[in-house]
Amino acid sequence: MSSSPASSGASASSDGTESSGTDSQDSDSQDSDPQGSDSQDSESQDSSQDSSDSATSSQEESSTTAWTTIGSAVAQASTGATTADILAANAEVADVTTEQDDAGTYDASSATTISLAGTSATVDGEGASTEGSTVTITAGGTYVVSGEATDGQLVVNAPDAEVRLVLDGANVTSTTGAAVNVQDAGEAVIVLAQGSTNTLADAQTYADTSEDAPTAALFSSDTLTITGTGSLDVTGSYNDGISSKNGLVVTGDTTITVTAADDGVRGKDYLVVESGTLTVTAGDDGLKSSEDDDETKGFVALGQADVTLTAGDDGITAHTDVTVAGTTVTITAGGGQANAVIEEVAPGQDQTDPSEQSTEESAEDTDDSSSSPKGITAGVSYTQDSGTVTVDAAHEGVEAAFINVGDGRLHIASGDDGINASSGDVVIEGYEAAETDTEADDGSVLTVSGGEVQVSYASSDGIDSNGSAYVTGGIVLVSGQAGAMDGAIDVNGASQLVGLTGSPSVTSGDTLTVTEAAADSAGEEVASLEVTFTAEAVTVIGLTEGQEYTVASTSGGSATGTAAALSSGMGGPGGGDPQDGQAPQGGGAGGAQPDGTAPQG
Repeated sequence: MSSSPASSGASASSDGTESSGTDSQDSDSQDSDPQGSDSQDSESQDSSQDSSDSATSSQEESSTTAWTTIGSAVAQASTGATTADILAANAEVADVTTEQDDAGTYDASSATTISLAGTSATVDGEGASTEGSTVTITAGGTYVVSGEATDGQLVVNAPDAEVRLVLDGANVTSTTGAAVNVQDAGEAVIVLAQGSTNTLADAQTYADTSEDAPTAALFSSDTLTITGTGSLDVTGSYNDGISSKNGLVVTGDTTITVTAADDGVRGKDYLVVESGTLTVTAGDDGLKSSEDDDETKGFVALGQADVTLTAGDDGITAHTDVTVAGTTVTITAGGGQANAVIEEVAPGQDQTDPSEQSTEESAEDTDDSSSSPKGITAGVSYTQDSGTVTVDAAHEGVEAAFINVGDGRLHIASGDDGINASSGDVVIEGYEAAETDTEADDGSVLTVSGGEVQVSYASSDGIDSNGSAYVTGGIVLVSGQAGAMDGAIDVNGASQLVGLTGSPSVTSGDTLTVTEAAADSAGEEVASLEVTFTAEAVTVIGLTEGQEYTVASTSGGSATGTAAALSSGMGGPGGGDPQDGQAPQGGGAGGAQPDGTAPQG
């Protein structure tokens, strides 16, 4: 397994406390509120916190420091960054597995075997003891678990020891707490044995609800790595599915399915999914990292994995950074765009009128009015270099202070803003004016330098940057027209957004082509993509200013126009004044270079 350090997102604020980019999360123990502690809506920049994380408040500790500021150095490093840039800046990730671990194999001759049978268990070897079907491991070594415990638990209490827990046809159900509880270990690795099918299920209520008690079906107080080539089904009926109070790494070629009452998979210091297949259904957040007192932690890093998330609240939430490199991610958050409360349909959209929502849908929206489910939310940065990310969210699609797309595909259907570059409820150094002026540049930056981005939004804006926005490569397709405050584009600061807006209409599944118009010959095709939404008009961004293009769709015909700088107040297709492209005043890196190009990270 390769090491995957992941990025820093914060700096020290002027008062000496540590600072970062999102609302304060719970500390060592895990929250249990089904709605979580969301970042606030960027347009209001409300600094009030969601106070609903109180269901297990007796188990939680407040951070001694609260991040309030993203420093200018971090802002500059996060602007236009690659995943490698982000990963290199953060805490080093545990790299403890062997090739044998990742292959799901083990040396049976030196392993201790644990056999489960209903309400009893037997141990053959050293380092473990039993009491009924509760097995406690107190020494380092490899422990192979098989059989079924109908009321049991696997406990690891081996300080400073290297423990490998091999699940080889193990089915563990607890009626009093967690199915697996790693209380203390120097190094904890769970190996899903080759060809094995395993299940873990916890109790709906826990006998131990003290401060240090477990809060997930698979729980670890120390950094935990899951690897191998087998499968694991986890049911967290009490709170989370899989949770570590330190770091959590998923690697190998595992197939993991998690169903959880609260968060699906959570690594407090970091959550790294390097490979394998991960499917999560969660009442609250799908994937989460919440460390808020160390600026190098609190991140989610996704690698060559296939991840499917269905979340009651956010699909992925990280206190600092989210990185995507080669991942296939599918997210449904809060029931998706179909569950949005549509306050106003933006120009050129093809959306159901809010008055046509069913009584049942309206009741659900009213009952859950405090929730704002986002596809992906990161306090500092979202960075994608490759892979395919598909987001269907009831509220915002992707939200972070610094959003970077260098390649791959990012497809968003959202109830509110599709892409929202915003400092949220913190301040970016040099942009303090945004605290009192919601129309001021807050220092956030959206940078698209390659790949394909498609955005469909039910209300508010397709692309909304409370700071700057630059599309310097790739192609961006947004449903609806630019030219209104609630439309395809809304940027407070400098921008480099060159394209066309208006006709043709599109239908989901259409092929849309963008071709350079030529009077005497067929023009060069600039882009061809399969449209993921239906709309009466579209905005295409990533073109060359002054060049004439023809935009054609399978169902909507074609239209020809000259690419121009677009903005929210341009007044119509291709019109209006472009942003001046100059760097904003302050300490950040949110503006353009002197030549008008987007800033480099």
